[in-house]
Parts: sequence; C-alpha cells; structure tokens
Amino acid sequence: MNIIKSERMDMLFLELKNKKVKIIDQLWELTQNYLNNNLNDMLECKDELKLLEELENTEEYISIIDELNSVNENLNRVYISFLEVKCNSNLKKDMIIALKEKFQDEIKTSDIVRAVGCSKSYARQFQLIDGKVEQKEKRRTLSSKIKGKILKRDGNSCVVCGEIKNLEIHHIMAIMGSSIKELDDHHNLVTLCKECHYLAHNGNYYKNLAYSDVEGFWKWTKNTEKTKIWLILKDIQGIGSKITENIYERFKNLESLENASIRSLSKVDQVNVSLAKKIRYKLEMESK
Repeated sequence: MNIIKSERMDMLFLELKNKKVKIIDQLWELTQNYLNNNLNDMLECKDELKLLEELENTEEYISIIDELNSVNENLNRVYISFLEVKCNSNLKKDMIIALKEKFQDEIKTSDIVRAVGCSKSYARQFQLIDGKVEQKEKRRTLSSKIKGKILKRDGNSCVVCGEIKNLEIHHIMAIMGSSIKELDDHHNLVTLCKECHYLAHNGNYYKNLAYSDVEGFWKWTKNTEKTKIWLILKDIQGIGSKITENIYERFKNLESLENASIRSLSKVDQVNVSLAKKIRYKLEMESK
C-alpha cells in the first residue's frame, strides 16, 4: 500500500475500524452459539476448553480469524502511512505522540507497538490527556525492604479481598500529580492482589484511580458496588478483571446483578451462557 492521502486515509481508517468491530461481534456470536449447542450441563464445564479448541479448528472460525488478521494488517499500513506523511521524525517518542494525537483512544497499545516497533511498556508511558499526549515519568522501583514491611503490616494479604496470592504494592495516591511529598512512605502504600489493583485503577493503570483521595481509597475498599461485585465473582473459574468490568458496565450495583437472568448475563461481552449460569449459581449461593 503506497502512501495514502489524508482524506482517503481517514475514510479507510473508519471503514477498517467498523469492519473490525463487526468481525469481532461475529466471532463472539459464533463462539457463544457453539458452546450453547454443545454444553449440556452448564454448571459442569470441564469440557469447555476442549470444545473451544475444536471450534478453533473449524473452517468457519479459521475464516473469520483470517479476515480479522487481514483487517489488522491493513490498519497497521494506515498507521505507518500516516507516520510517513505526517511525522517528520524517526524518534519513536515523536511517532507515538503523533499516532495517539491523531487516532486518540481508537488506537490500541498493541497497534502502536506494531507500527512504531517499540516495546509495550514504552508505548504505555504516553497518555492522552485532553487531546494532548504526555509522557509519564518512569516510576521509581520500591526496594525489597519497603515491600516486605508493607506486606508484613498488611498480614501478607490483599486489604480488599484477603487474597494471599499475586500480591502487589499499590500507591494510594499516584506518583504523578500527587500532593503527598513522600510517595513511597508507608502511609501511601498498601497491599492489593493483582485483580483488586486493577480495580483500584479503574481498569487502566495509566489513567484515573477509582477514588479521589486517601480517605476515598479506604471507603472504596469497603463500599463500592464494583468491589462488592468483584468479591463475589472473583472465585468463579473463567472470571477475570476484564469480564468483571464488562459486567459492572451493564449492572451498576449488586442488587441489579442479583436480579439478572441468565439470558441478560449472557448478553454481557465475553460472558457465554455457560459462564452466565456459573454466575447465577454463585449469586444464589451467596444469598442463602
């Protein structure tokens, strides 16, 4: 693909993005229908992985994946063409900024990595704020001694859910933009499991927190609906932070989730009927 003129590039970008959305929806519908037609006991899904492997070898699935890969390749060509026309620098920093300011939230980190040829961690340093891109300062690494003290103080468990595995140290007030002078002081550090850490950052480690101040953090650990929902769903096999986020987008509080039918649950992105029944079963057990 030669260098694309600006107007044509914009049209092609929108065309490819819309096509990609349709393909992903088609892929999800195919997967959902395949599982629905082949799983008999939705609460005992030991064969679900095997079924998915079988699905991935079908001609229809392979055809959709090939189409999706083709769209991704063409999108990458659009990004590269844009850089050739609009970016007069070979510096990766300048190319990342140009891409993010042009395509805003429509371009993913993985797309930037492919177009620019940088690492994912480097691409994530650049954040879009009010239409402008800013490079986040490199985070300081906490010493093992400090981490050990915080873990011991918090009983070697997540202060939100009590999990003892996959523990991480969380800065209550973020390093960037915080009014706290000693950001690595123990008062600003707390132990969270990986999943609750994700929720504390509203599902994005590089954007807003789920609270506004230190007091708000401790209220958040006890009272937010998203946290309540997560604490119930987190032990269900197949449920992760992303699916929890999708569920919360549709059911904003625990009461509405408890009243949800299997049908309405299965309409949530990435939740098939099998998983919906597991959720329904867990909610019923919690209410007893």
